[in-house]
Amino acid sequence: MKACRLFPLLSLLFLVLSCASGKNRPVTTVKESARSYEKLALEHYSKGDTKSALQFFEKALREDQKVNNLPGISSDLYNIARCYISFEAFENAEKVLNEALEINTHRNDRSAIADAYSLLAVIRSKTKNYEEAEDLLNKSLSLYQADKNKTGVAFTLNNMASLYIKTARYEKAASDLESAVSIHKKEKNHSGLAAAYNNLGYLKEMQNQTEEADKYYTLALEEDTFLENSQGISSDLYNLANLFKKTGDFDRALFYYKRALDTNRSLALVERMRSDLVHIIDILEAMGKLNEKALYENALSELSEISSE
Repeated sequence: MKACRLFPLLSLLFLVLSCASGKNRPVTTVKESARSYEKLALEHYSKGDTKSALQFFEKALREDQKVNNLPGISSDLYNIARCYISFEAFENAEKVLNEALEINTHRNDRSAIADAYSLLAVIRSKTKNYEEAEDLLNKSLSLYQADKNKTGVAFTLNNMASLYIKTARYEKAASDLESAVSIHKKEKNHSGLAAAYNNLGYLKEMQNQTEEADKYYTLALEEDTFLENSQGISSDLYNLANLFKKTGDFDRALFYYKRALDTNRSLALVERMRSDLVHIIDILEAMGKLNEKALYENALSELSEISSE
């Protein structure tokens, strides 16, 4: 009798183990869906299509919320805040970031908390609350250092330098940017190098060192070109054009404004296109190229009609 009962018990045990094994197998389709939306969002964001990026980041958030994926939710909220900041919807951005902070404080994720502080500092800087911005960046820097996050440290130093330039503390800015460049080079972080070189270009421009500014803006352009970062390329070209317009080198300024215009047209960035066209028209008038000026005036008029529809 004992032998007869052994087989059913073994069969039942096998069935229970099989069911348990199946239940323990992670279901990843929802998280995968979230990351797919996130990837699409980042592609749109890099091309300057922030409106579409926001829609896909929100879809990623809804997927992550379905399975209470806290790291994913935190990342989605951070990216949504970035979009809001680009729209200058600062209150919305801060609300979203505070939610991300609550999640990451619960998770004790120091780098993610530092990310949120850094973005809050951007909001404070844009609203000219420089003292609060500096305090937030110092908190961010301490957290990145505690987490041994070298890339985070370098990005924060770059942001600190940007703040120092705005408040005319040029020596401090130069020191932080030198440190940021050194870290980004060691980490082979091209996006970080582009941002640091751009700030160095701006710093040298503020100090009326045109050749040095040209050098660093060009280095930023090389890094963004390597990354195929279209928005970054657009900004770098515009910075070079502005630099040469300021110094009266109209030929070079015109060249870079036209290249920036081409990039912005490909991205359908209307406001950037408008700015490029206004500068081009201004320079062509100064150079006495009135026939060419008329062509760009027509282009500006057409752009205004399209954007008002």
